[in-house]
Amino acid sequence: MAHPAIIDAFFCIPKRDAVRQMSDCVPFSQDLTPLMNSCGIAGAILAMSNCAQCQHRWNCADRRTQEIVNAVARNPKQLCGLAAYDPLRIGESLRWIDAAITEGGLVGAYVQAECCISGLDVPRMYPLYGLCAMLGTPVLLDVTSLEQWAYYRPQVEVVAADFPELDVLVATPPKTDSASIIELMQHFSHISFLLCPGELRADAELSEYVELEGREHALFRSSPEGWAPSVEAACTVPLGVAARRAYLGENAMRLFRFPVEAAKRTA
Repeated sequence: MAHPAIIDAFFCIPKRDAVRQMSDCVPFSQDLTPLMNSCGIAGAILAMSNCAQCQHRWNCADRRTQEIVNAVARNPKQLCGLAAYDPLRIGESLRWIDAAITEGGLVGAYVQAECCISGLDVPRMYPLYGLCAMLGTPVLLDVTSLEQWAYYRPQVEVVAADFPELDVLVATPPKTDSASIIELMQHFSHISFLLCPGELRADAELSEYVELEGREHALFRSSPEGWAPSVEAACTVPLGVAARRAYLGENAMRLFRFPVEAAKRTA
């Protein structure tokens, strides 16, 4: 049975094996199109892999941004991408992010929370938020562990309060307390969350809130198991027709201004 077009709102380029020197981190060149089509993914938002544990993480945000630009250029009808920010190179970062969005076809910025030296709500981060607000593009804040979420969650609230014109997307770690997600959705109309279908299937309170009040603030993201199991799980999330359609693709198309070709695809 056909279901609405599915947009994976957060697909990280796969991590490399142990990187001992920069030359080990070879550019991503895989053609994702056949896998997307076979799994029923109409489109995807690409971001660099989370490199918080890599010793070279401060040296590659510009190069990884160009890697995303190149990947999107190979399939612009199905792929969009996010630029990476280096808080230690503010001026340079703003220039390459501006160019990547205005000239390179990217649709926002990606922030690895664990790579932010002093937090998400510090002066080094605010130039990025200001640029994205000016360009009308979202910022995706990625938090990978529950312990880190307890630390960064109040900072997300501060950023949202300071930038009411900025669309803030948040990727939370598995098993995040749904109350903390719902509370942010209730307080800020410009915060959205990237949720795996398994999270909605396992949490009745969260799925009910998305269905009744938060349908414009939940976006589909694939699970670590990959696209095929994620699509299968997405077909059974406990949402009504309108909320399911918004979650699976409409919200991503709106926030990321996704190509209209993707909207016409069904699986």
